Formats: sequence, C-alpha cells, structure tokens
Amino acid sequence: MQVPDVERLHALRAGAAARLAQRVADGDAPLAELRELQERLRLVDAALAESVAPRTRRWPIVLWPVLVVATLASLAAAFPVRSVPFALELQARAVSLQLDAAGELGSQPIDGELRVEGFTRLESPAAALARLAAESSPDRIAVSAPHLSLRRVVHPPGSVLYVEAGPQVHLSLHAARSPVVVEIEFAGATSWHFGDAASRRLNDHRHAEWVRLVAGDAAAPTRRPPPLDLWLARAAKRSYAWNGLRPVALQFVERRAAADAEAVVASSLEQARITLPATGAEVRLAGGDRLEIAGLELERFELVAGDSVGIKLSGSARTMTTRTGDFERSLKPSLLEYVARHHTIGLFWSAAVLLWGILGWLRKQLDADRP
Repeated sequence: MQVPDVERLHALRAGAAARLAQRVADGDAPLAELRELQERLRLVDAALAESVAPRTRRWPIVLWPVLVVATLASLAAAFPVRSVPFALELQARAVSLQLDAAGELGSQPIDGELRVEGFTRLESPAAALARLAAESSPDRIAVSAPHLSLRRVVHPPGSVLYVEAGPQVHLSLHAARSPVVVEIEFAGATSWHFGDAASRRLNDHRHAEWVRLVAGDAAAPTRRPPPLDLWLARAAKRSYAWNGLRPVALQFVERRAAADAEAVVASSLEQARITLPATGAEVRLAGGDRLEIAGLELERFELVAGDSVGIKLSGSARTMTTRTGDFERSLKPSLLEYVARHHTIGLFWSAAVLLWGILGWLRKQLDADRP
C-alpha cells in the first residue's frame, strides 16, 4: 500500500482532532459519532507512524545471524589449521631427514664390514692403527672384526641424513657445520682397508679398541665439512634401528638410473598409512606416491633400516602434502573441518540458532503491536 503524503496526513489529523474537540464540546453529539471521529483520528496517527518508520526497515535485522554464520563458516573453510596432529607408519627404500638440532645416532653392532668415506682425520689409541693411518692419509676405510660396533655418529645442527635400505644400509650425512664424528669400537682379529691399499690384518686385540673419524675442522665450525658416507653390512633379516632422532622434515626420494644414463629423482615410498585424529580420516599411499612432511614436532619417532626403511612416528606437522600422479593434495584440514570434530561446533551453532530465534520472536512482537 502506498504511504499517503505526510503533509496531507498532518492536515487530516488536524481536521479530525478539531472536529472531535468541537463535537465533544457541544455536549449533544451522539456517542457513535464521537467513537467514529476517535477511530478516524487513531487511523491517521497510525498512518503517520508508518510513514516515519516503514516496516521494511526492520527486516534486515533478522538477516544478521545468517550473515555472521555464513561469513565465519566461509573463513573457517578457507584457512587451514596451523599444524595438524597425525600418526604415520610407512615403508620406503630411502628417506631424507632434516635434523635442525645437534644430536647423534646411537650404538649399533655391525654384522660384517663397515665402510666409511669422507672423513678428514683419524684418531685412535691403538698405535699400529694410528701409524698406518698416518702413512696412507686415507679419506675412506673399511673394517671388519669379530666384535665390531658403530658406537655413535655425532652430527651438528642443520644436518641432513639420508638413509637407504639394501644389503648394506647406506647412511649419508650432509652437515652445514663442522665437525661430524664417527666412533667405531672393535676387538679380536681386525682387518682394515685404508684408501686404495690392499687389506692389512692387524694383531688381535684382546681388549676393545676404538677409532674416531672426524669430518671437518672443529677449529672452524662454520666451514662446511665434506659429506660423510657409511655402509653397514647386515646379515639376512638383520636390521638397524634408531629411536632418538628428531627430524623436523621428511622426504621420500631416491635417485634412479634412467634409460639415457642420467639419474632421475623419484619417489622411494613403498606404502604408507597416515591417521589424522583432527578429522578422523585415514590416508593410504601406494608405491610411487609422493609424501613430504615439514614443521615436525614429534612425540615418537622410530626408524628401522633393513630390506626397507620403516618409520613409525606420531606428532604434528605444519606442512603435509601428498602427490599421486599430477594430483597434489594438502592433508591439513581447514578450520571448519577441525572444529566440526569437536564439541565447540555444537555450541557455535546452538548460539546462532538461539540468536535467530530471539530476533524472530522480537520481530513478531513488534508486528503484533502494529495496527
């Protein structure tokens, strides 16, 4: 209905009010006439109120809850969580570990021969061994003994450790600072290869002896040492395990020979199972799929190297991406997916529905008060 002109309504009201006052003052006006005049005055007042505050201006109020909920839901769906908790079990042919903090690989008994390449200095309390090393100045050795163990490998911060499975487990340590230290313990009849020299057998060591191999110069810690490589022989079904490593990033890649004799970088993954408690999802990866994890904060980490490299870990990561063929996917859930798995989402929606109901009730009350 078109709202009458305000000035005209004011004129009608003034006329109706004057007529009502006149007839009341006459004293002989019929009651029905007075009531008719009074009703007419009330209708004119209602029309004036409608022209000042049209009903359509109150409708947008009830749309605010919808707008707020839609905006928050859209933002929550667009932004991922900062880090995602997960558990991972996998097997791969090789893995690369980014080790930002200084640490060490713990002791391992060696089944057979141990080879080390890339060191710059050899230290040992065994006089004959120290003399042979001084004569040949080798950067690689191979040692075998009845009792042989890799006591530890000490790495500085900012190192990358590459672990490759096979008949001999290959460890390759690339450090950003010096020094990198390898300690070996041996006893019994021990044979050595120094560099390219022929095998030499030293006298039996009735008591355990040790040798320390150092890559880089401790006096110049900022100087990058050469890569240090170790090959650990192993018996059938034998594997080596380390539980104390704390990598911040993982990559599963390996170099393979191509048809044109040039090496190519390919996925080393054989299989993987990733559990995401934040969304209740489980992701399975097959051989050839790619997986990259960064920003790790670990609660548990186990690495076993044998026929394959097996890893079990739990913690959280800031980056977790998979790639199957040309399809790349981030496993980090959005804020909306994360909240949807927790009871707080119920409170959120309940509050929105309650607000909607209150505003709807207020609107009905306002409408009921109108003529």
